[in-house]
Amino acid sequence: MALVSVGKHNDYGHPNASLLARLARGGARVLRTDQSGDLAAVATGHGLAVVARGSPPAK
Repeated sequence: MALVSVGKHNDYGHPNASLLARLARGGARVLRTDQSGDLAAVATGHGLAVVARGSPPAK
């Protein structure tokens, strides 16, 4: 899993499309703050889990 912290419509062009493609080819599940809003990694009895907190950004 990959967490990408990035602002919507940022001036830097992040996240880089080729990096996202490499992550996908490697089988990573990609979660992005510009699409899912506030994300948090939390400890569980079996490792880590990622949860969305709050509302996704407005479209």
